[in-house]
Amino acid sequence: MTAVTFLKAWGVAAFVLLLADGIWLGLVAGNFYRSNLGDLMRSDIRFGVAAIFYIMFAAAVVILAGMPGARAAHWSAALFYGAVLGFAAYGTYDFTNLATLKSWPVIVTIVDLCWGTALTAVAALAASLVLRVSH
Repeated sequence: MTAVTFLKAWGVAAFVLLLADGIWLGLVAGNFYRSNLGDLMRSDIRFGVAAIFYIMFAAAVVILAGMPGARAAHWSAALFYGAVLGFAAYGTYDFTNLATLKSWPVIVTIVDLCWGTALTAVAALAASLVLRVSH
């Protein structure tokens, strides 16, 4: 795989993650998180820190799920690898918060874990399709 192909797949994964998370957090579930997390949430978003996450996570999606999914015989493999990655990544965050924070609600863990699993699966599928077309 060339660097250009990787960057294309990374760009698609990042776009899917950013667009879907923007809709999810901004329009669909923003009030859910605010009402359940209350004072745990910042009033000012640290966009630089968020950018670091999206840059890093989109690369992980391509390397750990998109590439194996593109090599597999069926597109469903990319969804599977992405779901496993999403469950592990979001699970690390949510279960750590559930274990260490006094006020972390179980419902937030459940909803966020489902969202992250599905979102990562879709981003991995999109990245794998780019890799297949570019190959």
